[in-house]
Amino acid sequence: MAVFEYVASTKRQEETVESGTVIARDAKEAVAKLKVYRLQDVRLRRVGGLSGFYRSFIADIK
Repeated sequence: MAVFEYVASTKRQEETVESGTVIARDAKEAVAKLKVYRLQDVRLRRVGGLSGFYRSFIADIK
């Protein structure tokens, strides 16, 4: 499983920007997991190496 860092916007009350980490097999699965939380305009960046290993334990969305 890969670790992705995301930045997305929401339109709940005001237009806000949320960011965090998500664990998924690929970018398409990561976007699908984020759509459940009504996040739009998702930008993903794959995190690798030791940083990715560490973030896999503390990911916001698994």
